Amino acid sequence: MGFAARSVSIFRYRVKGELEGSFWDAIAEGVRKGAFREIESAGDIIASGWTSVEDFTDHSFEQARYVRGNHVALSLRIDSVRIPPRILEIHFKKESARLLQETGKRRLSSGQSRELKDRLKESLRHQAFPSIQIYDMVWNTAEGVVCFGQHSARARERFEDHFKKSFGLTLIPLIPYIRAQELLESDADRNRLEELKPCSFVP
Repeated sequence: MGFAARSVSIFRYRVKGELEGSFWDAIAEGVRKGAFREIESAGDIIASGWTSVEDFTDHSFEQARYVRGNHVALSLRIDSVRIPPRILEIHFKKESARLLQETGKRRLSSGQSRELKDRLKESLRHQAFPSIQIYDMVWNTAEGVVCFGQHSARARERFEDHFKKSFGLTLIPLIPYIRAQELLESDADRNRLEELKPCSFVP
């Protein structure tokens, strides 16, 4: 699973920004700030945050075990519960029929319907098993490069957002063009790069 698997897809980022104060103290504070915890939200995600890369149930981070030399190794765990619309519809019809019978009304107001759906969603969430997603990341602090073990746009968006909230740093995707800008040394080569235009290989 993750970077320990036989094969893995890696998406690389350049870290932009500076940490305030002592570097490793700021890292420790960011890890604690973004550690895995439950979320009080009406959305599908019920818990998220950093966990150990060896054990996704461990988010205590005792003795800074996430540090490997100049590297920081963490997993982003996201627990979500999605209630199937048809299941919600069945419960909504049953409960609304019961309420209408009790009150003698012909229909629920829009506010009552919305409140009932929210209450049913919350109740059903506690009855369902969550889907658990684990995404590994390794941060080379010496080079300012982060390797993330997922190419999914949705996963990357969540990871970038959580990294920013935890450490106050921005992740810049290391697409080939940006990497080329970093590798090219002369102004002439950089100018040639800027003049390049996309071409189609389709006949």
